[in-house]
Amino acid sequence: LHSEPLPPGNMGGCPWLGPISFLANMNKYLSQEATKVHNSQTHDNIMSADEPTRIWKLFTFGKPTAVISGSAKIKQFLNREFKKEGGGVSQMTELGTSGLLTFLFGEESMSGETSDSTNYHTLRRLVGQALTPESVSKGIPFLQICAEEAVDDMLANDTVVMAELLQKLTLDVAWRQIIGLTLNSAEEITKFRSAVKTWSASLTNYPLLFAPLPVWIQKRLSCYKAKMYLNEKIEEKIDELERDGPDGSTMSAMVFATDEEDGKTKLTRQQVIDNIFLLIFAGAETSSNTLTNAMLLLGMHPTVWKKLVKEQHDFVKKHGNTITKEDIDRDCPYLDGVLRETMRLLPISAGGARDVDDTVIIDGVQIPKGWFSIYSPALTHEQDPKTFLEDGSHMDIQDGFKPERWMDAGTRPTTEYIPYGAGHRYCLGHTLATAEMKTFLAVLARKVEGFNLITNTANMKWKEGIILTPKDGVLVATF
Repeated sequence: LHSEPLPPGNMGGCPWLGPISFLANMNKYLSQEATKVHNSQTHDNIMSADEPTRIWKLFTFGKPTAVISGSAKIKQFLNREFKKEGGGVSQMTELGTSGLLTFLFGEESMSGETSDSTNYHTLRRLVGQALTPESVSKGIPFLQICAEEAVDDMLANDTVVMAELLQKLTLDVAWRQIIGLTLNSAEEITKFRSAVKTWSASLTNYPLLFAPLPVWIQKRLSCYKAKMYLNEKIEEKIDELERDGPDGSTMSAMVFATDEEDGKTKLTRQQVIDNIFLLIFAGAETSSNTLTNAMLLLGMHPTVWKKLVKEQHDFVKKHGNTITKEDIDRDCPYLDGVLRETMRLLPISAGGARDVDDTVIIDGVQIPKGWFSIYSPALTHEQDPKTFLEDGSHMDIQDGFKPERWMDAGTRPTTEYIPYGAGHRYCLGHTLATAEMKTFLAVLARKVEGFNLITNTANMKWKEGIILTPKDGVLVATF
């Protein structure tokens, strides 16, 4: 038993899932509830009005849940990961009791290693050999080709749903570069894209994941069939690599990787497969959603778009049309600011979920064994003293989108900016994702002088997913 108090907050909502409104817009709900808790705390003189509430509770996903924000508190919490080292926190690998999430995501990816930090970091080193800045630099010419194809498709139509176009872009990067497949027909490409969309959509379908479905029903689900199809394509490619040797794809680097520390450890076939699924989900879905939101924000702020276009015209005058990672990182600070500001305002939904295996004490508050915990990038961004405004306008997509803040050390967010997560599981593919997104926006700004945003921002409807995006997919017309 522990004498420390529980976090403040309340446990209302549906006894199965918690507050239904949480699932509709997770970051908005967390923001509103954090404000309520903070106001209650300050009203009762429990804490200063100037200090945000960093740890509080609600009921969601069928359990009491602690919500944590602020980089220092999050780091303190995540440092307790891995059971073998006596940590009280572990990566959440299942919702409900059916085991469907484990099947869909795989048991031998980095996400599946919750016990041994040594094993986890060995996996991370092996997978990471394909995702170093040097490896990503070599892939930039291919990313530029994919981006130019996508922009040409955009220009060929009067109006474009950007979410659809950008999902095609990131899925094409997935099958061409990450897996290294050869899909020779439009039918094969469409089948692959459809399978990934069906599989990835199921990973944020919380009612489905919670449902106690027997295995024989799971096998009839479209997401199960999609996963089996993708698994087959990956297995075929591994057979080809083992027969013919490396081909420059991300998966090729994983198949032939040897641990640099002992010079002999390699990934098993299943570890390659499960980590490829992890990269596809983390890369394709988050990148397409972030780019979709970038298009929304650029359409709402035409002055920002003009500055982005000018920066790219200046870049081409200096370097020509060819993009390299080194040049774009060094000479496109405004592009960098646009992307960072998009992820500051619209980061991953809810945040990183963890199981609490043993009671954790942080700053005199206990998070009991058996609870869930969510660490929230969105709340951390909202509470950042570098950007915070009392009226909340710093997080408003109309008033708060200011890429210029990233150009000045006095206004640039630092430790409280965590769009790629934190702790041991900081996003391994962030270099590839950033390069992919920068390359698309750079090519777009070179080929498109302007576009009209058709999406109705006055009455915005949102679609929840791994990242919140406009429900209509952001409709634009180029000119």
